[in-house]
Order: sequence, then C-alpha cells, then structure tokens
Amino acid sequence: MTDSPNKPSRLIRWGAPVLILVLAVGVAIGLVRTKPQAKPVDAGEKSWLVRTVIAQPQAHAPILTLYGRIESLLIAKLTAAVEADIVDITVFEGNPISKDQLLVRLDDRDQLLLVTQREADLRQAEARIQSENTRHDTDLKSLPEEQRLLELARAEVNRQRDLLNKKLGSQSALDTAREAVARQALTVNAREQSVADHTARLAELDANRQRGVALLEQARLELDRTRILAPFDGRVTQVLASPGQRVRKGDGVLVVYGTEGLVLRAQIPNRHLPVVRQALNAGETLRVGGELDGAPIQATLLGLAGEVDAATGGVAGLFRIEGADASLQQGRFLRLDLNLPARPDLIALPNEALYGLDRIYRLHDSRMQPVTVERIGDTRGAQGESLVLVRSDGITAGDVIIATQLPNAMDGLLVRTAGE
Repeated sequence: MTDSPNKPSRLIRWGAPVLILVLAVGVAIGLVRTKPQAKPVDAGEKSWLVRTVIAQPQAHAPILTLYGRIESLLIAKLTAAVEADIVDITVFEGNPISKDQLLVRLDDRDQLLLVTQREADLRQAEARIQSENTRHDTDLKSLPEEQRLLELARAEVNRQRDLLNKKLGSQSALDTAREAVARQALTVNAREQSVADHTARLAELDANRQRGVALLEQARLELDRTRILAPFDGRVTQVLASPGQRVRKGDGVLVVYGTEGLVLRAQIPNRHLPVVRQALNAGETLRVGGELDGAPIQATLLGLAGEVDAATGGVAGLFRIEGADASLQQGRFLRLDLNLPARPDLIALPNEALYGLDRIYRLHDSRMQPVTVERIGDTRGAQGESLVLVRSDGITAGDVIIATQLPNAMDGLLVRTAGE
C-alpha cells in the first residue's frame, strides 16, 4: 500500500514522450498525403539538330594541301685550289651573291713568280727552235760546198797518183791527198746526218715548247684560282675561314647555294600518286601556290624524287619556283595548294560532313544513314571556304547530306534540320 502514491507520476513521465512521437508520426503522414502529385511525362525519343547540304556530283579540280620545304639543287662548298694565305673574304653568312662575283682573295705572290718562270722557260724553248731552224738552213747551204770540196780532194788524189806513176811526184804527197779526201768525206757525212736529223730534233724541241705552254697555262690557272668567284647567283650559307688563315688545297672556305636551282620539296600522299603520275606522263602542267612572308609563290611540278623514305606515306615532289631570287631562303617551310586535274562525279561537302577518313551520313526518314566514300582532295567554295571532295557510288544527285559533326553519330540516330 505504500507504492500507490508514485503511480501517477510514472505514467506522466513515460506517457508524454509517447504522445509526442505519435503526434509527429501523424503530422508526417498528413504531409505525405497532402503533397502535390507530379504529372507523368511522356518519355519520347530525342532528336538532334543538324545542318544539311544537297549532294551535287559534278566535275571538280581537287586541291591537295601540301607542306613543302625550300631547297636548292645547286649547293657548292667552295674550297681552296692552292696553298696560300687568305687575304680577304668579301661576303658574310646570309649575303646574296651574283655569278662571277669575287668572294675570296688568296695571296698570289707565289703564283706570280711561277708564271714568270714558266714564261721564261717557254721563251727558251722557242729560242731553241729558232736556233735549230737556222742551223738547218746553214746545213742545207753548206752541204753542196762540202760535197764540191770532196770532189776536189778526190781529183787531187788522182793527180798525185799520176805524178807518182810518172816519177814526178812523191808517195807522201799522195798520202796527204788521200788524208784530205777522208777528212772531207767525214765532214760531208756529218753535214748530211745533221740535215737528216733536223726533223727529229725539231720535233723534240717543239714538244718541249708545248710542254712549256702547258706549264705556263697551268701556272696561270693556279694564279686565277687565288680568286674564288661565285659559281652562280645565290646566297652564302656558311663562312668556314677568315682572313689571315692559311689554307691548303681542298680546305673549305665558303658554302653557297644557287637561287636558279631553288625548288619546293613536298610530300605527295600515296593515294594521289596515280593521278599525279598520269598527269606527268600526259605532259600536263601541275602547279602549286602558296604564300611566304605575305608574298605569293607559284611553282611547277618538275617530277618525283628518285628516292623514297621508308618512314613516309608518299613520294616527295620537286616543284620549280617561278621567279626565284636571292630573297628566298633555303630551309623555309610553307603551306602549298596543288591543283590536280579535274575529275568527274565529285561531291563538294563541308569538312564537318566527313567522319573519319571515309564516312559521311545521309538523311533518310529523319535518321542518319552512313555511306562509305573515297576522299579525293579539297577545293574552294564560292566564298573561298574550304570544302572536301568525295566520291561514292552510293550517293546520287539530290541526296541530303548531314553537315554537322555529332559526337554520338550512329546509324539510325534521329535528327532534325533547322525549321522542323
């Protein structure tokens, strides 16, 4: 009976939280039941907005974009042809040069002395020839006289023999006459031999003269080589020596290239090589156009390079620059447009119409339909914009081609054009 007074207090202490919890649950249920209901959304297929163009197959002249480098077919390393000291170098790296312009002057004193010596040797050889001709003339004039004296000496022998037979002469006189005949005979023989040997002696002397002429020309050539001249119009790329330096034969002095041989070397992709070769074989002129430092450049295809780099996907074409001058620098890179021969049934499309290398999409029943194409090249539109040229048997005139790049492009994708 003692615990009865505490029961009401316990009921109050535990009943209040329970009551609050029940009220909270009732309020929450009421809020849930009375919230606004969302209207159901019709989940239809999404369409993508695209731009389209009409396919118009016709003849187009493809423009192939190339990237070329200016090179020269005329590159010369000028070397010293004689051993001498450099007196003067008249140009520096990068200077333009003209054909036959004096570039380097070497010390020519040794060569001048050699020329003087060779001239003296030639004069000596010519004097010997003149002396031989004079000697020969003398021999020709003296030989008849020598022969006449020989006849007189023989007559004297006969006379002395007759006198000796008549007991009027002496044996000593006859012997003296015979000795005179022998001596005169030797003299005549020597003169005749001299006349006969004239042709051989003259040939030998003339050979010495010709050798002297050759040595003189060589000495003069060595003298000329002390002046190094420009072999063509062009530009200096390297200066390998300086004034005061002594150079030997073969030592490099300058490196120059010629503007007359300036060409553009550009890689032509393999897929375009058949068309290019066909045009070259037919004698057609293929031109490229570009721009360098704001100035236009035109060039004509000379031919294809004879050597192919295995790491490339094409063959280098060599283009002769029209109106090349010394202002063009070897090694400059530039963008070029190669005009290929016109081809029929090509379709000009915006670049955005091409997916990858060989796929476009045609609009069919508001859906994208892929078509495989062959990319031929590029061209320019009426406003100068860049267009891609493609060809495909699956495209006919009037087909609607999608000209918008969609990241999720696929076969059957629903699209819509502006205004739908």
